[in-house]
Amino acid sequence: MNWKMIISLAGACAQPLWVVAAENSHLEHVLVTTSIHKNEAQTALPLTVLSGEELRRQAAATIGETLNHSPGLSSASFGPAVGQPVVRGQQGPRVQVLQNSLSSLDVASNSADHAVSVEPILADSIEILRGPATLLYGGGAIGGVINVIDSRVPNKAVDGFGGAGEIRHSGVDDGRSGVFRVDVGNGNWAVHIDSLYRDWGKPEIPGLAVSPRNIDDTDESSDGYIANADGRTRRSTVGSAYHFDSGYVGLSYSELDNVYGIPAAVHHHHNEDEIEEEVHEDEGAEEGVSLAVSQQRWDLAGDQHFDGFIELLRWRLAYSDYQHQEIEASGEIGTTFNKEAWTGRLELAHRPSSQLGGDWHGVVGLQWLEADFSALGEESFVPANTNRQLGIFWLEDYHAKRWSIEAGVRVDLDHLSAAGASIADYDTDSTSASLAALYDFNDSWTASLSFSSSRRAPTAEERFSNIANTAGSYVVHGATGAIEIGDAQLRSEEAQNVDLSLRAEYETVDGKLTVFSNHFQDFIYLDNTGTEFDGVDILAYRQKDAIFQGLEYELEWQVYRSASAVYSLGLFGDRISGELDNGDNAPRLPPARDGLRLNWQAQNWQADLSVVYARAQTKVGANDLSTASYQRIDATVSRVFELADVQYTVMLKARNLGDKEIRSSSSFIRDYAPEAGRGIELALQMQFGEN
Repeated sequence: MNWKMIISLAGACAQPLWVVAAENSHLEHVLVTTSIHKNEAQTALPLTVLSGEELRRQAAATIGETLNHSPGLSSASFGPAVGQPVVRGQQGPRVQVLQNSLSSLDVASNSADHAVSVEPILADSIEILRGPATLLYGGGAIGGVINVIDSRVPNKAVDGFGGAGEIRHSGVDDGRSGVFRVDVGNGNWAVHIDSLYRDWGKPEIPGLAVSPRNIDDTDESSDGYIANADGRTRRSTVGSAYHFDSGYVGLSYSELDNVYGIPAAVHHHHNEDEIEEEVHEDEGAEEGVSLAVSQQRWDLAGDQHFDGFIELLRWRLAYSDYQHQEIEASGEIGTTFNKEAWTGRLELAHRPSSQLGGDWHGVVGLQWLEADFSALGEESFVPANTNRQLGIFWLEDYHAKRWSIEAGVRVDLDHLSAAGASIADYDTDSTSASLAALYDFNDSWTASLSFSSSRRAPTAEERFSNIANTAGSYVVHGATGAIEIGDAQLRSEEAQNVDLSLRAEYETVDGKLTVFSNHFQDFIYLDNTGTEFDGVDILAYRQKDAIFQGLEYELEWQVYRSASAVYSLGLFGDRISGELDNGDNAPRLPPARDGLRLNWQAQNWQADLSVVYARAQTKVGANDLSTASYQRIDATVSRVFELADVQYTVMLKARNLGDKEIRSSSSFIRDYAPEAGRGIELALQMQFGEN
């Protein structure tokens, strides 16, 4: 796809990429996640919703970077193409990323260098659930659930033609992107088409890529840019749905083609002689590994509304064929990862009934997943395996004049089997439960308290990594540059979570304070043992009890308001601590952050300026190294105008205006690849037509 085609397609589209939420951002967002049809303010469950104008401003190339500016949320970057989300210090398998309430069905949780396959820029909204709310999607999602909602299966009737488009350029990495969306329908049938094009070069940074603060040998480090961190992404989706009086049924198909480099000096090999030989054969090749990702995914979805006790039947089904290849600097394929998976869920929501005590309203459902995974090649340190999961959940809520109470229970059955006669199958069942309450003191002040007990079964990586290999045949995991060793005797981990929030809403002031505490039994973590084999660090999966505690705060003050302009001031921040029962700190915790945000709106203009200060992270895991403090300044200015019945938005974004060296403590590669330096983005968005 060339640029002329992108521009012509963008200009021929309507219906906003961020859907009608962008045009009606003053309306309460209806939660797709709960299926009990509540808005964000009515639920006691700890959650965050990003939609409308806010999502349009924050949408970035990765889900982690998109959410990185919200309290309690951060990004575990692995170069510009990989930004896995971190929720309250938890990442990997404890954070589930969903596509329209179903698993993304990629292999992002298998390794820190694997990108999440969802696209924030194509999202209508993003719902982030923490604490008890995660029981709707798995007891194992102890950290949180991130549900990316889009319209690949049109869930609203369309009568007419509409669409939108955007073209964007980023100066810090010479990045170029184009995206368009079309929605067309006759009232019953609706068709949705979208496509994304993105490519980028090597990001510019202030100074050396390798940190001289923590790494002694920086002789081969790139200077002023991150070597081998360029890439490209292509995604296309087509979907259709038939809408009738009481619901809809629809089908969609999407393809993803993603190629990106792992920053040079990160992806280690266990045979240095091979590296020298490969580079000598191709002097023009820049040492480093690239990942070539492809995914074909089918989604089937439907809703059916009823007039009786059962209010809604909602069902979702998805099939994914995922593959990615790790390509060496010589051009040879080092390792091929394959994952073929089915997943589905069924929900039944009921109306309040006197038989249930009056005002109890809830949902019961089941969730199912079956996935076959294999890794063939030089990094196949995890044997081929099959994972089967079945979850049954029940969530109820009760509303009185000032009280809201929510209670839930979930039972999960997990089966994990691996190739190899010496590896026994793993079967476990677990029960999770939650209880939450919300109380309105008056029209302005609200408090909520939630408790939950969640269990998570160990993953294939945690149980099986290198366990079939002897010391002489250990396979190095290139993403961490270390030998990772699993433990087949790992038990399910259990977390007891408490979450307390206080919220105040006045005409000009809106604030929220949350404190939480998570007590883990048999917390599974990747321990830096401090030992080496043949000069390579050894990391081992271990279990210990642990405690994570923290707070999050937000305050928004409308300083001045007139008929033509609004000025507002915001304060936000978070804290997280994690300690194992042996006194060690939990590894890769994000730093404490405090931020200030200024916002101005006047007719068709909008501008904001944010300053975030992150403290040095000195409470690091065993044998890990600390990270320095940093200050990040971002700004956005946008102007909306109409021309020939087309609405245009011109947006100018400035990121890391101070050009600071930012090394995220939650990233595996913080000492080899910092965040991008000062960057300017220019975007043109177009939308017209009727929905």
